[in-house]
Amino acid sequence: KQWYQRRVRGDNGNGLVVKLCNNMMLGASMVAAAETLNLGIRMGMDSQLLSDILSKSTARCWSIDTYNPVPGVLPGVPSARDYEGGFGAALMLKDLGLAQGMADASNTTTLMGSLAKKIYEELCENNELAGKDFGVIFKDLSSK
Repeated sequence: KQWYQRRVRGDNGNGLVVKLCNNMMLGASMVAAAETLNLGIRMGMDSQLLSDILSKSTARCWSIDTYNPVPGVLPGVPSARDYEGGFGAALMLKDLGLAQGMADASNTTTLMGSLAKKIYEELCENNELAGKDFGVIFKDLSSK
């Protein structure tokens, strides 16, 4: 079972709420990580050094230290395999849409979640990228 299924107690549906909240934060985090890494690389930083520093700083997050979207920084992650495998960008978009549906239904403002959804909507207009791991947002941003 997934970690959230083992730890969440209470009403039916709590596991889904946790999953969608987690993926909303993950989607926004990946966009922020991809933008940050792209900026640093364009400013002349080595991608490995930049990632190493960020992974030990207050910016530390899973999208940088465990699942880095920059090809060649970490072995065994989707970015090392041209974004094959992993969690698809189209699936991330689906979960961001479901999270926004929860936000709308509960009258909750989600500025970053709605922006991440918009960014992944634009990304997924490219069918090739929609089928890749959601870290492909780095490839998309770095090509612009």
